[in-house]
Amino acid sequence: MLGHSTLFAGATDGFMIRNDEHWLSIVDSFTSAALGEQSWNTPLESLADATGSQGGQLVGVDSSTSIAFNILTNVDPAISVWISETVAINPRVKVANEAPILKVVADADFISPAAYRRDPFYQEYARPWDVPYIGMTTVERKKGRLVILGAVRSHRNGPITSAQRHVLASLAPHVRAAVRANLALEGQSVAVLLAASESLSIPLFLCDRTGKVRDLTQAAVALVTGERGLQLKDGRLYADQAADAKALSEAIDAAVIGHVKPGPPILRTVIIRGRQPDVPPLVLDVFTLPARGGKLDPLGFTPHAMVVARGPRGDEARRAAMLEAAYGLSAAESHIALQLAEGKTLQAIAINRGVAVGTVRAQVKAIFAKIGVNRQIELVARVSLL
Repeated sequence: MLGHSTLFAGATDGFMIRNDEHWLSIVDSFTSAALGEQSWNTPLESLADATGSQGGQLVGVDSSTSIAFNILTNVDPAISVWISETVAINPRVKVANEAPILKVVADADFISPAAYRRDPFYQEYARPWDVPYIGMTTVERKKGRLVILGAVRSHRNGPITSAQRHVLASLAPHVRAAVRANLALEGQSVAVLLAASESLSIPLFLCDRTGKVRDLTQAAVALVTGERGLQLKDGRLYADQAADAKALSEAIDAAVIGHVKPGPPILRTVIIRGRQPDVPPLVLDVFTLPARGGKLDPLGFTPHAMVVARGPRGDEARRAAMLEAAYGLSAAESHIALQLAEGKTLQAIAINRGVAVGTVRAQVKAIFAKIGVNRQIELVARVSLL
């Protein structure tokens, strides 16, 4: 299957791929992570073990040379902070941006021992934090996005060996496929959300992790080109009134941060006053864009926060569409979720739908799983965000 007997070695060789089945289990683990069935940490830890490394890493860098995501296993979490702060001087990022896709490289391939001893990244960060070596490969480079797979190595691990590189190289194409599948699924979710909002003429802005607007509906365009007190400048939303502008900025920042924290999405409501006294104020709901499948640490450069101009109260079609787009509910499930949020009992819902109570109970269980809640009161809180 693998065609390379050198993949199989004992722990005394500094790594371990026991057989084809073991190798396939690591590949399958990356596929499961891509589909949202488990955390990316699990396959990255397996990759680290297979290459005799301290940890596994999957990091995304965007076109502004800032970190879009960074999943790093079995190292001090504080390392993630300085990794974000040192992108501009990190030789590894520069090399990954220029190297051929799937080519495995190590520090010794692009920096001499003398330059290594002088380089501020290695001497001030990598060595003191015990991540002085890496084996890495670029698994995606497209439209300003760069995704790097790494086997992070400590002083004790030493530089990656040729046999360990071979293991990393054998897994890299499958990691690339998993990453691309995950990014495609995330992009598809955003497209569905935008399409649903467009069809219902919902003014919707999707903001990235920096607070910049990545996508918006035509109804949203109308809001920032009129006299409603809301503007779009350099990709960011601004309000004409200073107090409104401050509240809007803080709400978007909170929603973006909420994307990487456990718990229900953060919601803030902001009032935007128009330029003229006779123009009615805008009511904006700003909240965290739910991660697909309720999972944290998703990959990608997709939006993190939603800004929605509130429409007429009780618009059931609008709320149902948002539930279906944001959480992947079916039409029947969204209808049941809305009825539960209104306080209706399972018996009443079953009678209304002409089905058995057991059927409704099974659907409720599926709804809870998709939305990521355990109790009806939590469901009500989620639905209220829409």
